[in-house]
Amino acid sequence: MFNLENYDPQIVHHREYTRLYKEANTMFAEFMETIPDNTGSDMIIASGDVIDFYDAKTSEGNTLAYQIELFTRYLDRYHYPFFMTLGNHEIFSYRWGEERVIPDQLKAGEAKAAWIRNMDVFRDGTYYSRTFEVGSANYRLIFLDNSYYQFNKEENVVNPHIDKPQLHWLKSELAASEANNQNVIILMHIPFSDKSVQPESENELYKTVTDSSVVKLILSGHHHRDVVKCFPTKGGGEVIQVETSALVNSSKNWRLVQLTENQLSVSFTGKIESEIVLPLK
Repeated sequence: MFNLENYDPQIVHHREYTRLYKEANTMFAEFMETIPDNTGSDMIIASGDVIDFYDAKTSEGNTLAYQIELFTRYLDRYHYPFFMTLGNHEIFSYRWGEERVIPDQLKAGEAKAAWIRNMDVFRDGTYYSRTFEVGSANYRLIFLDNSYYQFNKEENVVNPHIDKPQLHWLKSELAASEANNQNVIILMHIPFSDKSVQPESENELYKTVTDSSVVKLILSGHHHRDVVKCFPTKGGGEVIQVETSALVNSSKNWRLVQLTENQLSVSFTGKIESEIVLPLK
């Protein structure tokens, strides 16, 4: 959160004290200045909610939107490749009402356009992929945009959700990975829940991911917790979904993901020791 003195004091008080986010910038700086170097990391990946809001009301009732610009400038002081997915907070607008902060996502398109303008990883849009070769192994990291989640109950949408254009793009990416014998890691903000995997939910994203034979791992955030879940795939195997606690609460809330020629592994939170090891066929 940057330059909070320019916003409605009630919003600022709520974010700094009621939600215990006052040390957010400090925790982020502590992580960036120590962990990537200590772990010998080649890149950093954030699974969303790296900023608290896109825009918010000022004490005069105006709207101020420059958190994205300030965050991307802040990143310039560090020299590690930084990849991310958009979270719901990246497209939030804040106003004060009924003794609480009221968030909405009515400016989602405007917010996403600002991310595309300012963040290099989004130069082709807010969902994208990157491929890596590690010896004889090929990996494809697919970064989804499931940041919008404020659906009405009557819409019967079960999160996580991506729109049709992105769904078709994802299917194309998975087909390309199958054709090239690539191991796929899905990165998204809102994870699959027990509700989203029920057949009656008709969650197209879940069906697309679990129908694929090449998806090995899902990395997500949103709930600020350390959880590992396994979901069955169409081919009789399983895909593992890993959630990680929020960096805003501790600079130790990170995981080390290692991609090698023979396996991929995910560490325990805040440690280099592996919690998950997935051999590659």
